[in-house]
Amino acid sequence: MNCPACGFKIEPYYKFCPECGLRLSDKRISKNIGKVISDKKELPTKTITILIVGGILFTVLIMYVSGLFRGPEIDNISLTNISNQNDAQRNQIDLNNISRINELEQKIKNNPEDHKSLLDLANLKMDSGLFEQAIQTYKQYLKIHPKDANAIVDMAVCYFNLQNYETALSYMKDALKIEPKHQIAHLNIGVVTLTMGNVSESKEWFKKAVQIDPNSEAGKKAKQLLTSH
Repeated sequence: MNCPACGFKIEPYYKFCPECGLRLSDKRISKNIGKVISDKKELPTKTITILIVGGILFTVLIMYVSGLFRGPEIDNISLTNISNQNDAQRNQIDLNNISRINELEQKIKNNPEDHKSLLDLANLKMDSGLFEQAIQTYKQYLKIHPKDANAIVDMAVCYFNLQNYETALSYMKDALKIEPKHQIAHLNIGVVTLTMGNVSESKEWFKKAVQIDPNSEAGKKAKQLLTSH
């Protein structure tokens, strides 16, 4: 005979229809009128499993899209370095700078007392994205000029770009001990603490940066960060 639900050919000993999954074991099929008197239909186990898994995946997708799994939106925040190079220059190696780096290294080798070239070399390495090399050069320079707050801040920027936030923060605060009103140091500390998730503390540093000079580039950036975060 045929399945009363889908018409698939079935044998008398079948308990379920292989095609649609209709349970047949306890059904009474009327030979006279050719229909099921009682027809409770059950889904195959495979179909049920697929529906459950699909539902879970759909729920996770909705949660992800809604932002439940994401942290605070603090992307695209960068520190300000003293040499005022843009983000693209800081975050990738500029091959055009390699020859200049070699020239400065040779110049310093010929004249170890050329401290300005040593600082230029450190800045150039940082602007080229060579952060680890830049740190070593800054340290070499700071052995000679330990009170140069600008160099300390720029070295801290290198640590930040290497995601060593604690060390970056420590050096920024060292720079403030030398120059208590170093505006870029205040601004950068705000960025570092914000990146570390300390929103309340970062706002205080941004406010201090604005108070020092609200019309400078650093002051304007601090205002912007206060508004957006």
